[in-house]
Amino acid sequence: MKIRRLGLSLFLASALLPAVVFGGPGRSGMMIMFSGQSLDFRGDFSGDLTLWHFEKAFFIPRLGKGWAMSVGLGGKSAGGSWDVSYLRSTHTAGIEGGTRTASFHAIEINGRSFFLRKSVFHPYFLGGISLPIVHVDDGSLFRGRRLDATYFGAGLNAGIGLIFDLGPSIVLNAGIVYRWIRFLYAYGESKGRDINNLRIGFEGPEFKRLLRTDSISLTIGLGFII
Repeated sequence: MKIRRLGLSLFLASALLPAVVFGGPGRSGMMIMFSGQSLDFRGDFSGDLTLWHFEKAFFIPRLGKGWAMSVGLGGKSAGGSWDVSYLRSTHTAGIEGGTRTASFHAIEINGRSFFLRKSVFHPYFLGGISLPIVHVDDGSLFRGRRLDATYFGAGLNAGIGLIFDLGPSIVLNAGIVYRWIRFLYAYGESKGRDINNLRIGFEGPEFKRLLRTDSISLTIGLGFII
């Protein structure tokens, strides 16, 4: 336990020392950001739901918690930062007949508005848009044959956080991001189907809405001014 505490203390000291020595906000310029995020989806991706299109069934997965990695390219200035990023995570997917593997992918555009612009600490508000995809192994069924299923959607991001200038060209980012997501189309290795027009049950009523999910994630990452 003492060794772990010593290691943590040394890590924090090594992270804070450059900022103490540097003593001012980092420089502006193009930035590449590497981040890790926890993802826990709610709504339609946390229950038991099956949607049908004639003889094809889409098993909407119950997605377990996952850890996502992302890489983004953008810019940083005295007033804020922005980036276009690609995010990917892997999840356990509970569907009819057992569990499978699902992956979440998203292209996101996020902007951050800074406070305390002359400090090495920059609290911020975040806003952004997202184009997400969920792919589920064996997530659909057609005439007794299992097929993969893929869902395409769109979403909005909002969050708060803190960017800390570790040096002139390195930043530490930590924050909380809320994702509001709606999925519009479902694919089962064939033509995409409008989710509004799918049916609840083989001959049941039309679903008449989009798939809904949201997630609150913790994120931490490092950015490098290039």
